[in-house]
Amino acid sequence: MKNICIAYPNKTLTFSETFIKNQLNSIPHQNELTGGRWPYLDQDKKSIFKFLMSVDLIRGTIKHFFPTWYQSLYTKALIRFLKKNETEVLLAEYGPTGVSVYEGCKKAQVELVVHFHGYDASVKKILDEYKDSYCKMAETAKCIVAVSNDMRKQLSDLGINCPIWKIPYGIDTNRFVGSNPAQSKPVCVFVGRFTSKKAPFVTIKAFAEALKQVPDAKLIMVGNGELFEASVNLAKELKIAGSIDFKGVKTPQEIACILKEARMFVQHSVVSSTGDSEGTPNTILEASATGLPIVSTFHAGIKEAVIHEKTGFLVNEYDEEGMAHYITVLLKDPELAAKMGCSARQHILDNYELETQIKKLYDVLC
Repeated sequence: MKNICIAYPNKTLTFSETFIKNQLNSIPHQNELTGGRWPYLDQDKKSIFKFLMSVDLIRGTIKHFFPTWYQSLYTKALIRFLKKNETEVLLAEYGPTGVSVYEGCKKAQVELVVHFHGYDASVKKILDEYKDSYCKMAETAKCIVAVSNDMRKQLSDLGINCPIWKIPYGIDTNRFVGSNPAQSKPVCVFVGRFTSKKAPFVTIKAFAEALKQVPDAKLIMVGNGELFEASVNLAKELKIAGSIDFKGVKTPQEIACILKEARMFVQHSVVSSTGDSEGTPNTILEASATGLPIVSTFHAGIKEAVIHEKTGFLVNEYDEEGMAHYITVLLKDPELAAKMGCSARQHILDNYELETQIKKLYDVLC
């Protein structure tokens, strides 16, 4: 067993970062680093910096006004931390985190594995800023992990020349289980951030069309984000607010219960105007594991997670009419929904089971 450190940017993981939570809970590791693009707090929330640099105001000022100098100071502190803890492998969550730590890993003779998740491999601004750095990082890294074939190609096209492994996220199939679409009410569920790449407006408009055919249908939308209020207002404008339940953020346990009572899961993922796209949405994997059919798009890792016309239905991005059609089909045919849901769960068991996927990642680390 190697001495592993996991570095991730967000001190408080968001509800949508369950993939990182799963890795922290399942991968045997000795140390953690968190605290932004340059993770500097260990698992006890102690800074790896010494003396004045451990003061947030001083550290933040230098980082803001003198980023090159800050990178040098950070690298020295990281080397000291890695050597002190006899770290052998560092798993960096997200590409920019990998860029921040690769020089320190190289000098401390620590193997580096960088795990990309979505925006870090797709957003135009990010790629413009980090393309050269990603390639330099790759010269040092043991390997890079992508969550879909699309992402793997995106990274390869940048000129990255180290091994790129495709390892999709894994789902706890014991937690997400138990739906019965054949017996459930005509309820559609969306879970995720209300953000451009999730296109909640398209989902709401498609549901509004399906509602004309199935007036007693309901749409439950779980999550928050910059488009939340606009989505609520759109429902009001379309005069369907009474048919949509905006629940806000819920715990994984609450989400599992909501999924069990649904007929289907809906999510209209697209490439946003900034280039942002999905990796492989955990929410779609969780809904599939629960036994729900999916109505979504031919987008990124979704094309692999959902088998069109077998475990759900996929439409082209921004095909509002197509999405409305398939939602209507499943609302009207609970037996078909149940059949697809059964196939969806089996697909997850065969290809996305948490223990199996974590073992693949752990094998790469070791």
